[in-house]
Amino acid sequence: MGEAPAAGTRRDEDATVALLLDLARALHLAYVPSFGVEQRVRRAARAWGLEVEVFTLQTLAVTEVRSGAPRRVDIARLPFNPHWNLRRAAALLLLSESIAAGRLRVPEARAELERILAPHPSHSEWVVFLAYGVYGAAVAARVGGGGWEMAAAFVVGVLAGLIHYGTLKSERVDLQKSFLAAFLGALLSLALTHVLPDFDPVRALFGGVTLLVPAMVVTLGAAELVDESVEAGLSRLTYGLLRFLMLGVGLAAAGTLWTLWAPLPSPTRATQLPELVLALVIAVGGLALSVCMSARRRDTPWIVGAVLLAWGIQELSKHVLGEQGSPLVSAFVLGVAGQLYGRLPDRLPATLIYPGLLQLAPGFVGTRAMLALLGAQGAGDPAKLFEVFLVALQLVMGLVFASMLGLSHDARATPPSTKGAGPPGV
Repeated sequence: MGEAPAAGTRRDEDATVALLLDLARALHLAYVPSFGVEQRVRRAARAWGLEVEVFTLQTLAVTEVRSGAPRRVDIARLPFNPHWNLRRAAALLLLSESIAAGRLRVPEARAELERILAPHPSHSEWVVFLAYGVYGAAVAARVGGGGWEMAAAFVVGVLAGLIHYGTLKSERVDLQKSFLAAFLGALLSLALTHVLPDFDPVRALFGGVTLLVPAMVVTLGAAELVDESVEAGLSRLTYGLLRFLMLGVGLAAAGTLWTLWAPLPSPTRATQLPELVLALVIAVGGLALSVCMSARRRDTPWIVGAVLLAWGIQELSKHVLGEQGSPLVSAFVLGVAGQLYGRLPDRLPATLIYPGLLQLAPGFVGTRAMLALLGAQGAGDPAKLFEVFLVALQLVMGLVFASMLGLSHDARATPPSTKGAGPPGV
């Protein structure tokens, strides 16, 4: 009879560790950087009376239980590439904070995690496809395109959405979808030059495939390097580079195939939209982005505001600093806004920061580096690719400097004391 309590405690610990690994997997898939995943899992374990060391890579999560004897090590495989779902990300972050605050026991947390991860799409697929097209058109205008570039980008964006959602069921074709989107999108963009009046197919193509461009992957990788998560950061940056290369290979293949039966179209100068019209287009693009990222309905106005803020601060920094402005300054302002937003009840900074960064990335990377990569001229220029990483590092440093202000101090994120804590699940 003396072994029954020990067996029960072992089962409690098994359930707790299994839940911690599942939480790490879910946070990883919600685009939380590795250091954020480790911190939140560690806090959750402490709230349940366990001292756990956590280590995550892009495909691996490891937990070591250091409390009690003997120590145990558990390993879980992770899918490499996450995907956007702001509604799920917000729910997961709030769940981890509730656990850290001691408000949920293991069974309750398990039930809530399963509820969050259960598939319940916010919009039908055809609405998401159209949203991809609308956001692609907005980005085409964002990088200097006019009406016809927007029309072509809308068509290419719908195609990119079809490819993206068609490959979500298989985690092994994420790199291939970058190639497919670039290859088929380039062919479609070139074909549209024979249907539509003169337009710049490069800007249209970049707008259409922009949500498959790994700008956020590179930014998160740089953030992990800054936070000394070197192993995770290097693998994420390497993966981002592979995504860029797959885009380049797809473009090269499409251009080669096209020239077999027709010459490439002559370069065309795009007519940029007036500032007020562009602001309206970007706002509509923000609405579409909230659909693409599966945001909560109550967060949609804030997402539109974040997109406009990111665009506005970059335009202002351009007037002050020249050329493309300052990624660091723009990210700093965005980070401050996100932290202030996170002080509201049941709100998280990522709701503003993620869409804002997706707006900044085309503004900086798109017009300077990615347009060179997508065009035939300078596609292999290492200086341009290096510029992508410099921009990503500036974006990360801007967010780091914003976080140093301490604006987001929130009692929900404070781990509780473990003195006198009972066994897991109590």
